[in-house]
Amino acid sequence: MRLTEAIGRDLLARRHTALLLAIVGMFAVRPFLGDTGAATIAYSVATLLVGLVAILTIQVDDLVGERERLLLQRRRRRLVGWALAASAVTERVWAFFAPSPELVVVGSVSWLLFFSYVTWSLLRSLLKQREVTGETITLSVSIYLLLGICWGLLYVVIFARHPEAFQFPTPTPSDIGEAYRFPILLYFSFTTLSTIGYGDITPLTLQARYAAVAEGITGQFYLAILVARLVGMQMSRAATPPTNPPAHDRRTEDPDR
Repeated sequence: MRLTEAIGRDLLARRHTALLLAIVGMFAVRPFLGDTGAATIAYSVATLLVGLVAILTIQVDDLVGERERLLLQRRRRRLVGWALAASAVTERVWAFFAPSPELVVVGSVSWLLFFSYVTWSLLRSLLKQREVTGETITLSVSIYLLLGICWGLLYVVIFARHPEAFQFPTPTPSDIGEAYRFPILLYFSFTTLSTIGYGDITPLTLQARYAAVAEGITGQFYLAILVARLVGMQMSRAATPPTNPPAHDRRTEDPDR
């Protein structure tokens, strides 16, 4: 029992690292497993794992704040978070048994709302940090990756409604099934977020173009604000004098000197 509690406390303290590892694991599934049927199932399981770790993370982060607002915040976030997670998970399970184009749109919107809520909650937690630690860095990276996931889901919704919204080198949009749609548009999302822009996938409609522009701007502003925030926290910590210096640092002056 003590070992289990110790492991739980350690995971709780490193929850942002766990979230980052879950996201990286989700990204690694498709490249390593390819386009097999097992890869599709593994990718869905990895996505569900990311969602589970994310919602547990924001619930713990909710414990940091003003005490009088603590209970209200916990209830609200727990209700909203689990409601969005339940709708997204239900879509994933339903899609295995009765896939349909309408379900793709509903599911993508559900996951988009869920990950957007998680990203916003984690961003608020990041802005409340007072010092730079390893967990602060992993939290920052996780938020950046979650931004790419959110926009990838937005592109899936746009593509499902308007298949002519994007131009692909090969195959044509009509040949792209649901199982491969999100990984491809997720790749486009991160090349846009990081402003790499290879040009192999091109947005054609006004909605797709404006979404891509908004993502590029968001990525640049996030990095700029993040760096400024981290540097500011580090400088503030360095400028704050220690309140109680350790005993071994206190030196008494020798009167004979």
